[in-house]
Amino acid sequence: MDKIKLPIEGKLPNGWEIKYYTLMGKFYYWLRMLGGDKRAKTGELQEADVEIIEDIPGGLVLKNTEIRDHLSETPLNSEIFEVTKNGAPLIKLGDGSKPRVMLTAGVHGNELPPQIAALNLVNDLNGKGLNGTVYVVPFTAPQASAQNSKLHENDNLNLVADVPGTPTNTIINVAQGLKINALADFHATSTHPAENSVIYFLDIRSSKMAVYINKKTNSRLLAHIYNQGTLITAASNQDIPTILCEVESPDGLATESSIQDAYHQMKTFLEFHRVI
Repeated sequence: MDKIKLPIEGKLPNGWEIKYYTLMGKFYYWLRMLGGDKRAKTGELQEADVEIIEDIPGGLVLKNTEIRDHLSETPLNSEIFEVTKNGAPLIKLGDGSKPRVMLTAGVHGNELPPQIAALNLVNDLNGKGLNGTVYVVPFTAPQASAQNSKLHENDNLNLVADVPGTPTNTIINVAQGLKINALADFHATSTHPAENSVIYFLDIRSSKMAVYINKKTNSRLLAHIYNQGTLITAASNQDIPTILCEVESPDGLATESSIQDAYHQMKTFLEFHRVI
């Protein structure tokens, strides 16, 4: 790529950088301001709002000691776990303004690092000023998370996101109702690809998010193989730009390093959208 002549003339103004890459034989580029977002934070500092997605069965997630042992006791965590007994928790951070982004974890209940990282994230962002709104679903299938199981009621939820009534399909419906501008689904991997990675749908909006995370987190960049039942496909087919992030971790276990890797991917997703 060093030999590619950029399709712009002259020098960039101070404080700007150019991002560029090739995808499917085409060259893409865009400009980005350095040094963080210079916009004023929108609205007043707001505490997290914990809601419940009642169409998804709840579960006693704290029965999973591998999750419990990696968490701090906070009032927000206590509220989230109380809600999770009756459905999937939906945590809102921000005032409802755009951009509105969503992060999901726990599509597979035994992929623990991103579920724990999601709770760490909402605690860290609680009460902070944001440029927009963040919605977090740390446990897409609370029953599976409680059981430390990949499957929910014998279903692989990342194969049935196009099936009405499944938790992943419900998440997409919720995202549509909230008019989400972008979604990131977080997983852990012990087999393929068995390394930290970011997977994009074959769409320019998805690929731009993925390339940014790839460069900032050293996550391997992979293209999604189309499967209509995956969350990334089903959401993208509803015009919600979506990516899937993976961190390397054994099934049913979590380490501080894998949790931190997932957390870093989440923060980078938010940075891309200038929410933080």
